[in-house]
Amino acid sequence: MQKLKVFVFSHNRPNSITTSPLLTDENIDHVLLLHNNEQEDNYLQANRVKPENIVVTNQPRGLSYNRNIALEMMEEDEWALFLVDDMKSVTELLNHHKYVENFIPIDMDNQNDWKFKFKEPLTLNNFINRAKEMTEFCDSVNSKLGGFCGIDNPPFRKKHYTFNTFADGRAWVVKKSKLRFDTNVHCIDDYAWNALNLKEFGITVVNQWVLPDFERYSPGGLGTLQERSEQKIKECAYLVKNYPQYFAYKEKPGQASLSHITLRPQRKPNWLTPDQLGKPTIHEGDSPEKRASQG
Repeated sequence: MQKLKVFVFSHNRPNSITTSPLLTDENIDHVLLLHNNEQEDNYLQANRVKPENIVVTNQPRGLSYNRNIALEMMEEDEWALFLVDDMKSVTELLNHHKYVENFIPIDMDNQNDWKFKFKEPLTLNNFINRAKEMTEFCDSVNSKLGGFCGIDNPPFRKKHYTFNTFADGRAWVVKKSKLRFDTNVHCIDDYAWNALNLKEFGITVVNQWVLPDFERYSPGGLGTLQERSEQKIKECAYLVKNYPQYFAYKEKPGQASLSHITLRPQRKPNWLTPDQLGKPTIHEGDSPEKRASQG
């Protein structure tokens, strides 16, 4: 497999950044993008990251600015892995390569058994290999954005790959194209990037059998959930106005009103095969119960 560039995006977490130290522990080369020299000094003083990994962008505070700098550091049509700074661990489906149909028959009766099987620990070096496999699959279906599972709920993980569902920006594989991040959106920039990819290319991919786990809304960065609520409200309004075919408001417990949106259901690309879509093979003579379990 070809080498995959790895970018880590961080702001104001010099004492709590975890992703860069985890990568360093496994000797994985990566670029840590920081906004300014003051941030660099703070991170170096905290002594959790290596100075040779740091690139100071001199961009304003805001994730989309540094996402675009990462794109500028890539060659045209090159893939890279984008990670945020508070990774905890990565798990995957045990022996997932043996499921050749890209589908597993999870139902309410067996979901607890599958939950255990989804807990297989993955080293970051092996996660990089999964990311490389993801880029190859994305190329095979003409996608330039690949995400990973964000919810540890087995019934939602029947299919290896889902298409045109939300690809969480905490961990992405991104292929450089003519697209650039919308610098009107920083707190929920991943929503905008999903919309741009769907609008331009008609496809995004999510690998539901690999789950990178991150802290959510920890101090630093763009702030806690409460601290970022005002910015989220503004950005949600912007996205609903400018991308109405992709987003709708959705109330979420514990969050301020109008501070959360959801990706509207999207049509699947018409060029995908049943195997790629993860449709189960139904054989003549299969029982109604088996057919029902396969969705």
